[in-house]
Amino acid sequence: MSSQRRSSPGAAGAGSLPLTTSEELDVLRPEWEALHASVRDATVFTHPAWLETWLQHCGGQAMPIFLSVRRDEELAGIIALDMDPANPGLLGEPGVSDLGPILAAPGEEYAVARGLLEWLNEDMAPAASTWGLPERSPLVMAIQELADDFGWNCHVDEEAVTPVRELASTFEDYLDTLSKKDRHELRRKLRQADDAGALAFEEYTTPDAIAPHIDQFLDFMRQSHAGKAAFLDDATAAFFRNALQVTAALGVTRLGVLTVDDAPIAMTWCFDNAEETLLYNSGYDAAHAAIAPGIVSKARALESAILRGKRRFNFLRGEEEYKFRMGGQRRILARLDLRHR
Repeated sequence: MSSQRRSSPGAAGAGSLPLTTSEELDVLRPEWEALHASVRDATVFTHPAWLETWLQHCGGQAMPIFLSVRRDEELAGIIALDMDPANPGLLGEPGVSDLGPILAAPGEEYAVARGLLEWLNEDMAPAASTWGLPERSPLVMAIQELADDFGWNCHVDEEAVTPVRELASTFEDYLDTLSKKDRHELRRKLRQADDAGALAFEEYTTPDAIAPHIDQFLDFMRQSHAGKAAFLDDATAAFFRNALQVTAALGVTRLGVLTVDDAPIAMTWCFDNAEETLLYNSGYDAAHAAIAPGIVSKARALESAILRGKRRFNFLRGEEEYKFRMGGQRRILARLDLRHR
């Protein structure tokens, strides 16, 4: 079943007024996937396969609605909502999906913002919220600008920090951009790991290649941080297992394995798009903590991104000290709280 709502006059952008429609995920999937592929900086968190996998393992209490925004019958954007009456907002959870599930074609941010605000009006939601949207993004600015026109008070808060590093053309050039202290410390850790034995870093990108490493990866996550061990309950671990395979099939996952004398000691899970590599999660063997395998594996993942011509390395949400020591610059993720007047 679907429901359609035509935007009121004044919608930004050329062409006819945008049309917002509620549709089933399976119906939307082909167009959604095509739109995702056309947006160079789209992340896996706005892909239908990611949201479907999350719903399967973690979204038992969610009330999902998938809104399509079209102009002249062309898909301009997708908004994935959880219309829980107690807390309507974006579908998913920041602890698993670092960025919010709104996808807009370039130049259609105002149409998508308008579709969101009108839909909430029609559903008579007294309040709603978004999360995980880059603070300075065109979409956030569009929602802020249009909110008043649709009778909403919009309050913007800093929800999280996602450190991002612009990449140089070579790894040595990247090292040279770090502060003297941080450059010296990272080089020292790399040399120390090299001295521990035959060091190698390999990235696996297909479901078949990744499958044998999944158990080890989850074990390394648990060993590396008490918070990760608590986070990996049965549902989350099952989600990660499935998500590794699903995103590998999409061609966006890179599971990096750092070995010493052929024995795995650390792993990184990264996502790619056309512009950047995103560090989603990682773990290491606590028995080798003295040689900083976590930092070394992340440095090798960053080096891989440089070699593959990526423009940025996104450490994703969290203000862990290592992200800034590796050159991450603060980028703010915004939470928008909407209250109807």
